[in-house]
Amino acid sequence: MLKMILADDEPVITRGIQKLVDWKMLGIEIIGSYDDGKKALEGILKWKPDLALLDISMPGMTGVEILKECQYLQVNTKVIFISGFQDFEYAKAAVKYGAIDYLLKPVIREELLNAVEKYLAVQPREQDNTVVMTEADEERTADYGKLVEVEDNFYIPVYPEIQFHTGEDAQIRKLIRFSFVSFLEEYLEEKKIGIVFIKSNHLVLVLKGIEESGCEQILEELCQAAMAIIDHRITFIIGKQVAKMGDIPIAFAECLQMKGYLFFADQLPQHFIRTGKKVFGGNTNSSRLGEIQNGVLDAIIGQNMDAFQQAYRQYGKIVCRLADGKKEDACFYFCTLIRLIDSKLQMMGLPAHDNDPKMLLEQGRNTECYGELLEVYQKMLSDYVEAVKNSLVSNDKKDILRAKEYIEKHYQENLTLGVLAAEVHMNSYYFSSFFKKQAGENFKDYVNKVRMEHAVSLLLSTDKKTYEIAGEVGFGDARAFNEIFQRLYHETPSAYRKRVSRSKPE
Repeated sequence: MLKMILADDEPVITRGIQKLVDWKMLGIEIIGSYDDGKKALEGILKWKPDLALLDISMPGMTGVEILKECQYLQVNTKVIFISGFQDFEYAKAAVKYGAIDYLLKPVIREELLNAVEKYLAVQPREQDNTVVMTEADEERTADYGKLVEVEDNFYIPVYPEIQFHTGEDAQIRKLIRFSFVSFLEEYLEEKKIGIVFIKSNHLVLVLKGIEESGCEQILEELCQAAMAIIDHRITFIIGKQVAKMGDIPIAFAECLQMKGYLFFADQLPQHFIRTGKKVFGGNTNSSRLGEIQNGVLDAIIGQNMDAFQQAYRQYGKIVCRLADGKKEDACFYFCTLIRLIDSKLQMMGLPAHDNDPKMLLEQGRNTECYGELLEVYQKMLSDYVEAVKNSLVSNDKKDILRAKEYIEKHYQENLTLGVLAAEVHMNSYYFSSFFKKQAGENFKDYVNKVRMEHAVSLLLSTDKKTYEIAGEVGFGDARAFNEIFQRLYHETPSAYRKRVSRSKPE
């Protein structure tokens, strides 16, 4: 039998409608009668009737407000409006919101029957009792009726996500998720603080009557209880507090917009983040990033594993902030580091991998959390440490590497053969031939090449004038800087800057 409720602020009208038609003969049972809009909405959410006859003008909420709220919450109750003459045009217009029909007071029996028949005509006929289970059956319908059992009228939507362990198969994850949802249902029911359901494969948690200031404490307690059962970390994205149930879907959509941060959840000090608030604090600029990149390179060349691990940890923290919830950006920063080290090692005549950029990116994309991403790229960089170690088997290689390291750190200074020869404890004349033999080019050309690499970086990342850049990379004469730049890059520094800047993607 179909269920129906009535709502009108004039009891004589609801009583009259009950007597006007033999509802039982139509297969309809009247399960509730209300005299204001707010109570009518609570009745719809609690009892989930198939049909509602609603007055347009009622205290608490109007009939149209109730209809809109039902649409927001995806409640399937169908509505027939009843209106006085003064509200007739309003009721007529409200049909566009999904009402089946509208009736003018006083309600005439034939018109009421015609409106109800419109509803009955679109109802699906009963099928046999055969049950076919599909993946859609895993969805849990939102039982908003439980929220009206508490008097408080504000709600906080929350998106909870389980951080699964790397390597767990799909079936195990499915069972863990099922166990977590079952726990949430029991926990929330016992505490009377909200509901949980599944929509579009997303867990939706709605807290009821919880102040924003106390929300984190409630979720921390819930988290600890859940983790004791499923043995997995849980992270919550907390939405903004709303006063109407119809605003819950919008506030929850804002939670989903922050899902990218969950990739970095293992870097969070707590189990929750809030919409509209910065997740990872601290300011980081590109110069600091460059400093730590050089620190990683120096540690690899210097074979200092402690310094390497320390610099790498610092780099990971900075990238976490710069990526700002974007996994792809995090992958890009680590690929940039590896490509930079490849380039520097090749220039120094040390073993490099010359990795394919697409392959590097895919390695990061295939990780499930930031901690795993850090491990993947650290392993790649650790391989460089071992490769450099194996290449330094002779004193000659160690000496040329020491000379190149010194040039890299002091390229801004007045570097001469005498300065470098003293650094590696050689005679100046011998050092000149030694450097060319080991590096494959003469000392002066190598120094100029290093200086130009840094000059290009400044040209593309700053607005400094050419003569300023020349002085910053070790040239006292701007004209000499321009001549060498043109010889290496076949265009002036200004032309190079304009061409590359135009080709950069917006």
